[in-house]
Amino acid sequence: MAVGELEARVKDALRKQLLERSGGGTATIAEIVAPPAEPEKEVDVVLKPHQVLFTTLVGVKKSELKKRKLRDFAVSVLDLTAVPAQVKAFIPSKNPTYNIQVDEAHALVFAWELGEKVLITGPTGSGKSSLVEFCAAVTHRPLIRVNMTGDMESATLFGQLVVENGSTVWKDGPITDAVRYGAVFLGDEWDVTPPQILFGCQWLFEENGKLFLKEMPGDSDSKFLTPHENFRMVCAGNTVGQGDDTGRYSGTNVQNNATIDRFQTTIVLDYLDAPHEIKIIEDNCSGLWPGFGAKMVSFANLVRTASKQNNVNLTMSPRTLINWGRKAVVMNDMKRALILAFVNKLRDTDRKIVSEFYTKVFGGIL
Repeated sequence: MAVGELEARVKDALRKQLLERSGGGTATIAEIVAPPAEPEKEVDVVLKPHQVLFTTLVGVKKSELKKRKLRDFAVSVLDLTAVPAQVKAFIPSKNPTYNIQVDEAHALVFAWELGEKVLITGPTGSGKSSLVEFCAAVTHRPLIRVNMTGDMESATLFGQLVVENGSTVWKDGPITDAVRYGAVFLGDEWDVTPPQILFGCQWLFEENGKLFLKEMPGDSDSKFLTPHENFRMVCAGNTVGQGDDTGRYSGTNVQNNATIDRFQTTIVLDYLDAPHEIKIIEDNCSGLWPGFGAKMVSFANLVRTASKQNNVNLTMSPRTLINWGRKAVVMNDMKRALILAFVNKLRDTDRKIVSEFYTKVFGGIL
């Protein structure tokens, strides 16, 4: 039998199988030849004492996690009786109106389970610090939050000698407290910090790193601190530490590449999708008129797009939307509330553009 004839017979046989299996449908030869893929099996997560599943911890359904192609995993929740008294008061309370950003919370809590240093970046009001506070609250982790500044000195973070009751004594700084007692240290607006200040954290940023308090009196052994097993470090800011080329975040610095390289997990936040943001507004603005939250978000998204295109200098954060909504309810005047909460901050040229957005969404003149 010729090779061409054999090939033709094989193809005919495949076509017959195709018709039989598909019932005249649209299955392909490749689907018939290749065995069907087995469904991915759910792996049972073994929980240790003081551990819960991520889905249970944050209150999301397993189906929601599966839709996002994320795996459920065991999360350590600190035993409150074992949290050192020095930092116990720093455990945040869970915010009942917080609407979780599932993907980002999953990434942050997973990084904490691995003991990683985390960088969170995103525009103003995108929920960076709120995310850390929520995750700390549900895992019972003490949180020491410091707003970094451009004139910050090392002593502000690590500690210094002070005069107390006529004697000179050493007082630990917030990073040192977090290292000693096992808290989460959140360096908020980290990218405004002078790069040389963060050099003091270079070793601490590393896996199994240590903290060396060079200014503290005493021998070398006492100056070396091995971090508590529950110590975690998070830095949050509007940039990734490589400067701001938009002009919206003046005061931010270009950080050293060696510092940036030491973050093992980087989370990028953006503003929420419309339904999620509408729910946040409605949850935080009791008495808001039906449908008004959706219009507020539509208006805010027009402002945000214009800001990204450098047509408007100031963007609109969820924080501003909540402020606007609360004022509108109390004043019973959405336009005046918007003017006081946002419009009066704008330059004249920006105000004209924003006024057009207002007319487009709400009608009337701002």
